[in-house]
Amino acid sequence: MHIDRRAVVFGAGLAVASAGAGLWAWRHLGLRARLFNPFRADHFELAALPGLTDASGAAVPGFSSADIVGKSVYINAFASWCPFCRAEHEALMEFARSGARIYGAASLDQPEKTLHFLRENGNPYFRLGMDRHGFLFRALGARGIPAHFVFAPAPRLTFAAQGPMDFAQLRAKILPALA
Repeated sequence: MHIDRRAVVFGAGLAVASAGAGLWAWRHLGLRARLFNPFRADHFELAALPGLTDASGAAVPGFSSADIVGKSVYINAFASWCPFCRAEHEALMEFARSGARIYGAASLDQPEKTLHFLRENGNPYFRLGMDRHGFLFRALGARGIPAHFVFAPAPRLTFAAQGPMDFAQLRAKILPALA
């Protein structure tokens, strides 16, 4: 039996290239979050962002599905590196100042970068949880951030939208969905 060296080298190169492409897709396309997502609208837990405090100096807690069950809540998924999230941040600050309670999900972000962003630009969030792998917003059907979700009452999702909103849009879309 004769083994063709070129076929062996080609096969080995193809295997290495396939493994590299698979690893790249796993890391950069969020395949882990899409294929093995442990979150559902009625079952999730987001840890608090260490070091984040409210205006009184109290730690801002994370949140879970158990914390919101039976309540009407607005969740905003964002990331410090996202230009659209940065653009909408002032509208969220104004929405919070108007009395809205916003639950934040810091998605696909590093905790230290999220903390720096919120300390620099203000914290509009009543509660904030870290969603480092994007499990929550993907479990709720979003494909990108910023994303907006209203549960009324939780775990019933009554409103979902992607993309930045200004203050007028927040008032016109989120407030009626919470009622």
